[in-house]
Amino acid sequence: MSELRVKLTSFEGPLDLLLHLIKELKVDIYDIPMVELTQQYLSFLHSMKEMELEIAGDYLVMAATLLEIKARTLIPRPVVDDVDGEEVEEDPRKELVDRLLEYKQFQASAKILEDLSLNRSSFYSKEASDLSFMQQTVPLREGEVSIDDLWKALQKMALRNQARQPLRANLYHEVHTVQELMDSIIYKIESSKEKQINFTDCFPEWNRHAIVTSFLAMLQLVRQHSISIIQSNPYQEILIVKNKSIKEKSI
Repeated sequence: MSELRVKLTSFEGPLDLLLHLIKELKVDIYDIPMVELTQQYLSFLHSMKEMELEIAGDYLVMAATLLEIKARTLIPRPVVDDVDGEEVEEDPRKELVDRLLEYKQFQASAKILEDLSLNRSSFYSKEASDLSFMQQTVPLREGEVSIDDLWKALQKMALRNQARQPLRANLYHEVHTVQELMDSIIYKIESSKEKQINFTDCFPEWNRHAIVTSFLAMLQLVRQHSISIIQSNPYQEILIVKNKSIKEKSI
């Protein structure tokens, strides 16, 4: 059989060389012809000697392994049990085949990583820039009301109510749930002629518990998209309407 021509600097180790020889011989990796493979491998080592190149120890160890496997294929093989319990002849090439298959997997993984590295090299990145000096406050559209506007209106209403209270008073108030006040707000809107009420009309009592609970009820209705809060112009009265009757931009 004619010798194969190989490039001496093309291989990263004896397993890499063996895979190349198997490919050039066009044989099945599971049925390696050990005589031809060993012959081509030893020819490769002799060519390295002729070129006065240093032969790595791994190549010499593999040469000895191939000669051992070749010798074992020429003598009667011991009988072993396979996975099905049947007696078969032991294949001396099995360990070599397993090493070659494992090496092929490493080669495939290395190729994937190399492609990813090449792909990543086409991207350029830089550290994040400080753009705080470009930050601007985006104004609300006409008719929109922010949470901050609601909070300020609530504070303003509470201060106004506090100024109206007498210095001494006995306060009695009923405890309402958020759901009860949600129903109350919807009822007030539907009962009004304009189908809308002022922000302050949502607070039936002027004590802390009633104010907090009413405010939570209002926010819950907004979250459920049951009502919307509008303000036609800055500093005007904040209005509460049901969504189906809104004619202005709202939150």
